[in-house]
Amino acid sequence: MTFEEWMKSSGLSQSSIDKYAGAIDGPLTAWGMSYNFTLRPLREIHQFSEFEVLAQKITGTSEYVTRNKTGHHMYGAALKKYGEFLAGVEVSIGKRQYIQGPHSRQIESIEADEDLHSFSPAGQQDAREKVLREVVRRRGQPKFRSKLIDAYEAKCAITGCDVLPILEAAHITSYLGPATNMPSNGILLRADIHTLWDLGLIALDPESKTVLVNPKISDNTYQRLIGVFAFQPKVHSARASTEALNQQWKLFKAALQQKLQS
Repeated sequence: MTFEEWMKSSGLSQSSIDKYAGAIDGPLTAWGMSYNFTLRPLREIHQFSEFEVLAQKITGTSEYVTRNKTGHHMYGAALKKYGEFLAGVEVSIGKRQYIQGPHSRQIESIEADEDLHSFSPAGQQDAREKVLREVVRRRGQPKFRSKLIDAYEAKCAITGCDVLPILEAAHITSYLGPATNMPSNGILLRADIHTLWDLGLIALDPESKTVLVNPKISDNTYQRLIGVFAFQPKVHSARASTEALNQQWKLFKAALQQKLQS
């Protein structure tokens, strides 16, 4: 059950559902990431205990205090509702079927390797600097990202999100050195869309440039993007290469084939 479905089952009006979902995906996620409280969108947090700590930090920011007051406490209500949603689904989390991509086994192997190295505060030079470096790394090479920000007018090519701190420079084909850092091999994406892109769970039709989403992702946040026309830069040389999109299309079809076989 998605957050929207849960709210609907709770008797909330469609207007309230749209406002709360928009607050979670938009400003609340942006504030959490801009203050480095989290590197992930709030939708990617599935444990209530983790969300509860993050929510407390967000409510302490000046942006939240100001916007929540002028917005008649809508942001506070959105955090409360999402917390209630997580608390409810956490009970049945063991029964969940998680969405997998074509690189799932490789990711699991890497995660298993990471688990072998237990955390120790010894030798940690500057935890905040490491977090900031990770943010910079995820956003993409600064020059490459700057070019894409200009080309895509500082908006996510797929969602239109204009919250700059969570917009990332995504390579359409794998990064293989400076030669792949051409605008035509890049696309500016919101952080969560970038992750789905890299996993082959979202793509653009190479010809029509419309959005395709793996049907296994039932969340309406992403399903409603199907068929949307991706933003096309005004400068033709900065537009996504059809050849590069074809490679991404193959990755998407691999993930789709995996669904059909499961």
